[in-house]
Amino acid sequence: NVIVPVAPIIGYMSVCMNSTTTLSDATAGDVWSSSSTTVGTVGSSSGIATGIAAGTTTISYTTPGAGCFATAILTVNPVAPITGTTNICVGGTTTLANTVTGGAWVSSNTAIATVGSASGVALGVSAGTAMITYTTPAGCKTNTSLVVNLLSPITGTTNVCQGNTTTLYDAASGGTWSTSNPSIASIGSATGIVTGTGGGTATITYTLGTGCYATYTITVVTTPAPITGPGSVCVGATITLAS
Repeated sequence: NVIVPVAPIIGYMSVCMNSTTTLSDATAGDVWSSSSTTVGTVGSSSGIATGIAAGTTTISYTTPGAGCFATAILTVNPVAPITGTTNICVGGTTTLANTVTGGAWVSSNTAIATVGSASGVALGVSAGTAMITYTTPAGCKTNTSLVVNLLSPITGTTNVCQGNTTTLYDAASGGTWSTSNPSIASIGSATGIVTGTGGGTATITYTLGTGCYATYTITVVTTPAPITGPGSVCVGATITLAS
């Protein structure tokens, strides 16, 4: 009888879902197989194992003719998509999550968006797009794009007389204007022109298509009562006017 030595399987026996690891053995020409191809597959001649679903599978290689074989357990670690709102405003926040808990979050560009390493709470810093990456305890990574939309402050006068108008502005174009109280101040939805309709204060809101919005408080000053009194006066004389 000829004793055929069986070398152990060499390679990293932990892989993420949808990722690969290359396994090898000291004997050329061996055939590779997986006990559960729903968990992980392996190229019969290449030894390249691919993670399919979370779990474990037994990877074997068999020496042709001699029938000798070696086995090792391949662990496939779970990878889940990031969930949560991925479109926010400058200064706004969103909480991102992953069903695989215990991992760490990181942002590709903290000048655009930051994210809590453990919390997944992202903050919009400036307009643009940042890649948010979540790394599981097993080292598996998944990512998503976070879009941060511009939110500019409203500018213009803070007071208007009853019956008069004033125009408000916002640097971000294409938004819609609205008022909290049209009986005090009405506003053109597209123009930003405010008309004072009654004494008091009203909140003006400018909303972008992204859902970002800015607010502005405007005060409408009541028109004084009409001036009464004589309409003429002699040189050197006086009259008294009242309101």
